[in-house]
Amino acid sequence: MEKYLFILGRNWRLSLAEIDSFLQQEAYLGRITDFSANVAIVEFDHPKFSNPEKSLEIISELMIKLGSVQKIGKCLDFIEREVFENGFPLNADIADQRALVYSGRRYVDNTLKDIVFELFPKIKNQKFFIANSIYPEAFNDSYYKEVLVSYFLHYVNKFFNTHLREEGAKQAIYYKYPQKNIESGNLNPLFPHHFLRYRLYEPNRVEILYCMTEEGMYVGKTLTVVDSNFQKEMDEERPFKQFRQSIPPKFAKTLISYLGIKHPYKGKKIYDPFCGSGTILQFGQMLGLQVYGSDIIEEQVKGTRQNIQFAANLMETNLSKKNLEENIQVADIANVQDIFPDNYFDGIPTEPVLLPYYREAPSYEELREILDNESIPLYNQLLKKAFRLLKPGARLALVAPIIQTKEGQKIGFPITQLAMKIGFKSIQLLDTSRIDEKENPRFKLQGQNQKSIFDAGSKHISREFFVFVKPRKSKK
Repeated sequence: MEKYLFILGRNWRLSLAEIDSFLQQEAYLGRITDFSANVAIVEFDHPKFSNPEKSLEIISELMIKLGSVQKIGKCLDFIEREVFENGFPLNADIADQRALVYSGRRYVDNTLKDIVFELFPKIKNQKFFIANSIYPEAFNDSYYKEVLVSYFLHYVNKFFNTHLREEGAKQAIYYKYPQKNIESGNLNPLFPHHFLRYRLYEPNRVEILYCMTEEGMYVGKTLTVVDSNFQKEMDEERPFKQFRQSIPPKFAKTLISYLGIKHPYKGKKIYDPFCGSGTILQFGQMLGLQVYGSDIIEEQVKGTRQNIQFAANLMETNLSKKNLEENIQVADIANVQDIFPDNYFDGIPTEPVLLPYYREAPSYEELREILDNESIPLYNQLLKKAFRLLKPGARLALVAPIIQTKEGQKIGFPITQLAMKIGFKSIQLLDTSRIDEKENPRFKLQGQNQKSIFDAGSKHISREFFVFVKPRKSKK
């Protein structure tokens, strides 16, 4: 069965949860079979993956939807960790282990030769460009800095340059990383936009991925990457901007993913009752969903309409002014049922901004007063209205802040308790029964509460992600 390499965003738990939310859907059936802080190894069970053209189509479709994945590649080969580390040991006197090192490197060489044969059926008189990207278990591992960057990167660069020329290539060059980054060990792999800039999707131009996990080294070829330039344009070039209180595009897409809306999206409706500048709805529009929103501030509603129209123009889709005005309205959360009927939406993704903007950490007493008298009652109101507006079986994907006080305490919201009291069922964001346990303590999942996932934000505020489902049969 083919394996695929999903290169993860900064928050690997958030990425794994998002990927697995798709792998449980009929259109993308599959499992995460291995992972590290930087990669998830995925095997698909869907019969369409037996067809190379169909599989590429599905992978490209997934890449557009995923918010916390940078690249997706196809695994070409695998080297067991012990064999790989024999060839490239850490803190070892190579002279004393010459036979073991030679054996390990010969195995790596033969693996790379097989990959060359698979990637480039015709070599003689051809020109090649290779970009080698290394993804360790974690970027702060000493093995990454002292071995993979210092030795292995040079090794594979030299291998492809030498081997392709020996096979008759007219030219074989490789992507050169900044030397100061190599020497310091602080080296980022190739950024997604470089994949497009260097046209690594063309014949004889390729990015090769080296992804280390607890099990070993997966070697693959990048198939598709996130279009970071397009996302940047959607975010930074839109007519109405509120960067201080705007959710990042990657999280907007991730929230939509957590809704678990089945493919195809056409005709499915999502609603953001705290739409702000409309970031979530912009990306919902981009993905082909019908988007609805409301906000108590008229300026933000007007800005959201402008931004959704901007997104529609970028996508070259028609969007009537009448639909925009009907779908995006000024409304207090307490009155949204006057605008939209019960059991109407297929999903509600939202990040309410229900706190002051803190330049400095608040005191515990100051924060507690705001939470108890203002913020928590508003979240409770949101949960009640969402329960009414969602179709049975539909989900609410919600972000709530965690605030650090000047006394050093971290204070969150009792979201799960409030939601379950109303009638929601809490969804386990990361289903640990579907992912094999790791020996490395930093990657332990079993026994942890994965019903919410945290993401570090600013100095004083971080995010907590929740997903709830409205039961199909409800007494409410």
